Amino acid sequence: MDFFAVINGIFTTEVTNKIALYVDEPTEKTQKAVQGLVYTVFGGLMKRTTSEIGVNQLYNYLQKHNQAVSISDNLVSTLKDPSQINACIQNGNDAISHLLPALKSSIASMISSYAGIRNSSAISLLGITSTIVLDVLGKQVKEQKMDADRLAGFLFDQRESFVQKTPEALLPQLAEKLSLQQIVAGLAAPAKRIPETPVPIKVAPAPSPIANVFDSDRNGDSTDSPIGKIAVGVLIAALLGVGGYFVYQNSKSNSTDTETSQVVDATDSTSGSTSPTDTVARSLDVPVDTTRRTTPAAATTTAVAATSVAGKTATPAPAPVTPAAPVTGGGALSTQLKTYLSDAAAPKGRSFPLTGITFQPGSLSLASGSEATINELVTIMKTYPTAQIQLLGYANDAKGGLTNKSLSFRRVNQIKQQLITAGIDYVRIDAVGRGTGAPAKKPGDTTSVVKPGISKPKIDLRVVIK
Repeated sequence: MDFFAVINGIFTTEVTNKIALYVDEPTEKTQKAVQGLVYTVFGGLMKRTTSEIGVNQLYNYLQKHNQAVSISDNLVSTLKDPSQINACIQNGNDAISHLLPALKSSIASMISSYAGIRNSSAISLLGITSTIVLDVLGKQVKEQKMDADRLAGFLFDQRESFVQKTPEALLPQLAEKLSLQQIVAGLAAPAKRIPETPVPIKVAPAPSPIANVFDSDRNGDSTDSPIGKIAVGVLIAALLGVGGYFVYQNSKSNSTDTETSQVVDATDSTSGSTSPTDTVARSLDVPVDTTRRTTPAAATTTAVAATSVAGKTATPAPAPVTPAAPVTGGGALSTQLKTYLSDAAAPKGRSFPLTGITFQPGSLSLASGSEATINELVTIMKTYPTAQIQLLGYANDAKGGLTNKSLSFRRVNQIKQQLITAGIDYVRIDAVGRGTGAPAKKPGDTTSVVKPGISKPKIDLRVVIK
């Protein structure tokens, strides 16, 4: 089943015109907003099914709100009655608040800007679209007799279609807003629910022999009987004896170890050994370089430490900690970026070509040697923790039904995910796909000259904040 083909068959021209009339927006903008909301809601639901809780929540919602009469089959009739439209909007917005908590306002704001409509209109359209999307999913669950795992699998079966059909102007914003980067890059998968295991029945343990002694007199209090009192006394005495023996042995062992340690330290200091200094170094987890020549100051410190140990009058002072040296090394990219980021007077916004990162033609497979440049970039981002960058992708080698702009976005998003996996905060990285880089002509414009795009695919890095 092609989910998006089914949805497009529901939002016909007649339906879109009635919705546009209700929200008082132009039909063209309404259609653009509804289309964007279909992919937004679907992407949000797909994101929810990457966790076990999200899978169960969506499945339970569809089961609970499964209606005998489908709204999507009677949408034209529903749109004729304002009260039914209001109910549809309310139900859809309640579902979004439940399934995608804290995202309703940000989704409406994104669609409002994307389609050029009022924010209030975007809220209403979100309610209608959510109702239809969930209704179609509910019908599929009912007809195919899906369980929660099959529902999650069905959503992810539509992933490739979702990435291909989402408008290129919306996909980057949508991926960022709903954290769909891993889904877009094909790195995420639906969660698998853990089957419930039966709880084992606990069997009460058999009474111990000691318990039998205390329970010899079942008609009275066992501790009041002579046998019970004798048993308690013997048990307490035995415990005290064993405890005292262990305390004695432990104190004796510690005393012996201390004397042995003092003798060894005194012997080492007398023979001129540097073992006391080495002991201090090991206690501080500081590696000792035995090949390094000892300076006069260091020799004096060692002698003082040895004397103090031998005389048992003082403990050696810890060695001063040397500050870590700044990160060095790397290739040409590291040299250029470090020079630029270290220069406070250099203006922000400079771009650097990532010539070391390339992809196999028409694919998302990194070419040999690209990982080294990505690792270089990770090191730089960790060395300069306040820096924020923008990855700009360009492509002219898209194949099949994939556009150059979509391919360029997916490539830079893949690099972004590798940086995030390496520990870089996603807020510090922006990923933008620019296709061939050639400006698009406006519809009907025959006067402007078409500018050529890039000669080969490439990735650029722009420093947004130093």
